Amino acid sequence: MTGADDDQQLDNPGDVLTRIGERLPTLTAAESKVAQYISEQPEQALLMSAVQLGEVLGASDMTVVRTARSLGFTGWPELRRALGSQLALTVHPAKRLSTRLTVTKRESHSSLLDIVFEEARERLATSRSYLDSDEFSRAVRLVSAAGTVHSFGVGVSAVSAEYLTTKLLRRGIVARNAGGMGFAFADSLLGLREGDLLVAFAPGREFSELDVAFAEARRVGATTILFTDKYRDAYVDRVDCLLRTASSAGGLTGENFPPMVAIDALVLAVGHVNPDAALATSRRLNKMRRALRRQPGAAKAQPSATPTTEPPEGDPQK
Repeated sequence: MTGADDDQQLDNPGDVLTRIGERLPTLTAAESKVAQYISEQPEQALLMSAVQLGEVLGASDMTVVRTARSLGFTGWPELRRALGSQLALTVHPAKRLSTRLTVTKRESHSSLLDIVFEEARERLATSRSYLDSDEFSRAVRLVSAAGTVHSFGVGVSAVSAEYLTTKLLRRGIVARNAGGMGFAFADSLLGLREGDLLVAFAPGREFSELDVAFAEARRVGATTILFTDKYRDAYVDRVDCLLRTASSAGGLTGENFPPMVAIDALVLAVGHVNPDAALATSRRLNKMRRALRRQPGAAKAQPSATPTTEPPEGDPQK
């Protein structure tokens, strides 16, 4: 493919704009105005809430919502996510960042706070609607029954994997990170055993390590959980449990945000399955922390003849 072809592909947002072109004749005058702005300025529209887009066009936020529904989406958030997915595949990352900085430059610091927190709120609400209660309960059972939980994530998603490992260890669950890429990842998979659980994080893209990991887990008799959004259809038949969390449409909030909130809920539920083990692990953790607060080489304090009240244990979550 030539450089010119590359540039043409990068500038083509694809399916969302195709749908706008097909349905534009059926829209009302107010809806057409919104749709045309999205078609002409997709990267700018991607960074706006329904209220902000309405203000730019002199329309109400409900007009923006009705436009999204007329185009076949459930609302403005779903249209934004679809548009964001296309732009992530077709527009160069440097160009997306440049547009993001240009569009938000005119905003005050207070407005920037509102914009980012609004996307965070929207992503959490959408993720909660995505997370099926039965699938979540299945995940709790898989974690609770696992011999060892192996957590895997690539790039920024490795943070989610490490977070899950730490939280599970504090609940008395044996857990480890399955890190690395390429040949190094094969070494990590050597620790996978029958009865174990592999938890993978792939919110934004596919990669061959997932294919190998899920195939190896099935071969040895381990179970699997996948946290994802865009690629749920590609993996739903290859994992035992799939937890969907919403990705960022405009790239304003980190990809780990909803998965880590879901991890908090998952670990809390796992603690309810075996509360005695969770409490025993918490006491053990805090005992070691108290020991670590002493100066190196300091003798352990002798117990007082007069009983004293033991200081409260620290928060096992910290």
